[in-house]
Amino acid sequence: MTYIASISTLYSDACITYATLSVSYFILSKSAPFSYRSALWKRVVFGLLAGVAVLYLSQDRLALTDKVHYSFAMIPMILVTFFGGGVSGLVSFLFAMALTGGVTVDNLFIASIIAPLLLSRVWLKKSHRTFYLTIGVIALYRIAVVWLLVDLSGLWTDVLLYQAVSALCLAICYHALNFKERHIYAYFAMRARATTDSLTHINNRASVDYQLMLQRAERRPCGLMILDLDNFKSINDTYGHPAGDVLLASVGRLLQNSVRNEDFVGRYGGEEFMVITASYDPQVIGGVAERIRSAVESSTFLLNAHDEAHITLSIGVSLYLPGMTLDKAIAMTDEALYEAKRSGKNRVVTSRVMQLAPLGAGFPRE
Repeated sequence: MTYIASISTLYSDACITYATLSVSYFILSKSAPFSYRSALWKRVVFGLLAGVAVLYLSQDRLALTDKVHYSFAMIPMILVTFFGGGVSGLVSFLFAMALTGGVTVDNLFIASIIAPLLLSRVWLKKSHRTFYLTIGVIALYRIAVVWLLVDLSGLWTDVLLYQAVSALCLAICYHALNFKERHIYAYFAMRARATTDSLTHINNRASVDYQLMLQRAERRPCGLMILDLDNFKSINDTYGHPAGDVLLASVGRLLQNSVRNEDFVGRYGGEEFMVITASYDPQVIGGVAERIRSAVESSTFLLNAHDEAHITLSIGVSLYLPGMTLDKAIAMTDEALYEAKRSGKNRVVTSRVMQLAPLGAGFPRE
């Protein structure tokens, strides 16, 4: 029984482990980098997919006696614990245990290794040093337990080779996933810098323009609002530009919290903001606009440690309907905003095109 002859099996097991976890990690990072802080369902899915890999790896064993053997089954569990946290690690173990006989000697042995990882919360201390210390301790523990149960005379070569290959497989998969994790985080950080306004931390003008182009390309009707803070110059003149910046950031947060999840909010420029609503129903758009206007009017904005301000805003509301040019749609929204300013500010004015809303019924909507 020489395990050296099974190197091809070890190689395929390592590939299966990395491919399963790598693809899972990539898919779960579609909208934000996956981590132990991700939504619960994502961590559960990561653990379940690791459990599937565990079932596959359990088929390839180094049998030391009729009842004692080694397998690669723990490798996915250890990796998902490092990258998905305790939920992923626990789910992978429980899933594999449920499908491999329940409470067996093998599963209790695996539990004795996974439990300390969960209790010590290794995902919070993730580093190369922590990882290599972990797999070193696990390897010594596995050898010690087997040495107590089995006469290893003539088996030391196989046992040591197996531990070395297991550690190598773990290390390769760990560094590959770590590389993917760093680059995914870098991608999202770069995307955030490119699409987020640095002052208000909502979508910037480039994001607004891109969203409008998507509406046109996909021929989706939508509601448009341009919002402008009333008498904003007086805030800068009275309290200074830093206070004005604080006010803009506060208004940006309020807007983000005042619209529905399917609506889009961005800073359009200066003290102007734009809201793109998924609905093109005039009543829905008007309701959103009035809710925003009322929320701003009734809010007290802290400018610094000593000063606060009450402000209002004017809102111009219009529609984009497929067949219209974006320039025309924005011009009509701007026109409505100008009318709101001219007629006394702190009000919502709708464009004359709102009466054409029924024409959007033949096009896709969100």
